[in-house]
Amino acid sequence: MNDKRIIYGLMSALAASMLSSCSQEDMQVRGLSDDDDAILFVTDLPGVETRSDETESLDDGFYVTAFAPEDETTIGTSNKLNEYFANQLVSKTQGMGNAFRSDMCRWPANTGTKSGTLKFYAFYPSLETLSERAGVSGNSSYFVLQNSSTKTATKTTYSYSINRFKIDKDISKHVDFVIATADGNKTANLYSGVSLNFEHQLSQVDLQAWGNSSTPYEVEIAGVRLGNVITESKFDFSQTQNSKTDNTTNGKWLTTPTQTKGIVEYIYREGDKVISVGRTKDTNTTAPNAISIMGNGGPAIVIPGTYSKWSTTAKTGFYYSVLLRVNDKEGKLLYPYIEGANMNSSKKTDEMNVVYLSVERTSGLVKKRVYKKDGIYYTSDELSPESIYNVPDEEEVRNYGWAAIPFNPTWKAGYQYIVRLGYSSGIGVMDPADVFPGKAIISEISSGVTVTSFVSQKEVDVSDIITIDPE
Repeated sequence: MNDKRIIYGLMSALAASMLSSCSQEDMQVRGLSDDDDAILFVTDLPGVETRSDETESLDDGFYVTAFAPEDETTIGTSNKLNEYFANQLVSKTQGMGNAFRSDMCRWPANTGTKSGTLKFYAFYPSLETLSERAGVSGNSSYFVLQNSSTKTATKTTYSYSINRFKIDKDISKHVDFVIATADGNKTANLYSGVSLNFEHQLSQVDLQAWGNSSTPYEVEIAGVRLGNVITESKFDFSQTQNSKTDNTTNGKWLTTPTQTKGIVEYIYREGDKVISVGRTKDTNTTAPNAISIMGNGGPAIVIPGTYSKWSTTAKTGFYYSVLLRVNDKEGKLLYPYIEGANMNSSKKTDEMNVVYLSVERTSGLVKKRVYKKDGIYYTSDELSPESIYNVPDEEEVRNYGWAAIPFNPTWKAGYQYIVRLGYSSGIGVMDPADVFPGKAIISEISSGVTVTSFVSQKEVDVSDIITIDPE
């Protein structure tokens, strides 16, 4: 399983204790002098890791932009309020506890009637990391910071956003995204520091499965997919959430401009182990004992949103899909359907969207993804002679097909959604990307959802059962 999972929690109590223990005298003793104008940031940090080969940490620093409404030199044409400093990396300061500083981040003067006021927007990870993890490194049209803030004689309006925030199709490349906003001034915060309370701005989705051994079939799982999910959106630091039930206070995902939707998925690969449900020896025979089927890809980390359920009539809407194969108790393959069979008068099963994996017979470990043509297996979809795969005796090639479960979730920032798929009475319908979208595979399937807020550590039960009617 994935040992680089996102630790999706906020350490509020710990940070509060750290703040209360840091008096002005403490800060001064630890190296801050009366004539120093460097800004000190004290953080309330959620645990955050990326899923890169080298784990990153907030201890490596985060990025801050500040606006100085009292500084007339930052006001441009048409009353635009320019950044006082922008996208600056602030790093942990040795010998100063949980404090962060940068030579580039300094207070404006607090002279006369001015108190040296600043408005802060902080985030992690960097735009470069976000771009890399989304597969758009070098494309300057993604992850663009946009400032539309204004300042008049009577009013300051903040508008600061990231345009074209994107997540990758490959779930294993998903990365967490946290932000914090704060107001501060030199007069009040020179010694005490500016407190940044970081909040998770994405949602985490974990698909789990269970099956009853009394059913007449067994299910083997080798991948997951979220269909018609938001993959690109605009994020506004300066707006706040509307609902009191939201898990974040600051920041908002915007539906204008139009959000882009697509597929995110994880197909098991070398090192993953296929997962079986519905066998007599399996322990995942009830919903409470469901097992995660996300493989080494870990949970999907997605842009929050509200979805309608996919249907064959509307041909839009959201669905979960699981890459699986189904055998009866005697070992006869029930799904994907037998190759070369007629599905109707014009379609053969050969046209199905099938994935082939070479799997170790005894352990269930995936060794290779392979591609088949004319009875020959290849390690590349280019099907070149150099990529022919001679299957070792200890392996066997198994074919898997997608089975969809239409659903209508609402995902909010900062929450984890645990989706339990019950294969005790059905499999689902053919995937919307397959030859007969929505066609019932065997029979119905039920699905329950548990939502966990990692801020309060309190589980909220919003279980819902859905039924797919065979067509």
